[in-house]
Amino acid sequence: MLTNTYLILDTETGGLDPGSHSLLSLGLVVGDASGVQDSAEILIKHEPYVLTGGGMKVNRIDLVKHHEAALAPAAALGALDEFIQRHFPSGARVTLVGHNIGFDQAFLSQFLVTMGRDPEARFHHRVVDTHSIASALRDAGRLNIQRLSSDALFEHFGIHVPEAKRHTALGDALATFELYWKLVELAR
Repeated sequence: MLTNTYLILDTETGGLDPGSHSLLSLGLVVGDASGVQDSAEILIKHEPYVLTGGGMKVNRIDLVKHHEAALAPAAALGALDEFIQRHFPSGARVTLVGHNIGFDQAFLSQFLVTMGRDPEARFHHRVVDTHSIASALRDAGRLNIQRLSSDALFEHFGIHVPEAKRHTALGDALATFELYWKLVELAR
């Protein structure tokens, strides 16, 4: 059976607007049907941070600890480049997978643009969205669940995310990786 290697992406942000709110962290998971091959979390430092109270309540980031551990934007971009180079051929555009991936893709794209990069030079404009897959499976009668939030889907499929890792970019990316392959199995 032929399967693709994908980059599962999750972000934590300071709000909902990629044009103004800070991208705080990237959760990256590479793998295929055989399992996770590698993962990383990149924390990004900002001077100043642009945040909303609602955004910070969801991601539960302690900004002081975050700032101490985070990388300056250029170093964060270097870490992202290094991770991508390890797993994807040079010049190949990477397909992103995520839950409501458009949100994460918009923040990643904005970050790349502010760093002088064309997002489509390395990342494909086509993405795979686990919410869309779950919606299609539900509508086809293959998935008996009404709410399609990540929380509801993780619970439905028995995907356990330790409380300390939930709503962290890496914790959610790892769980979304599991969710994607459970949805693929259900579609068979």
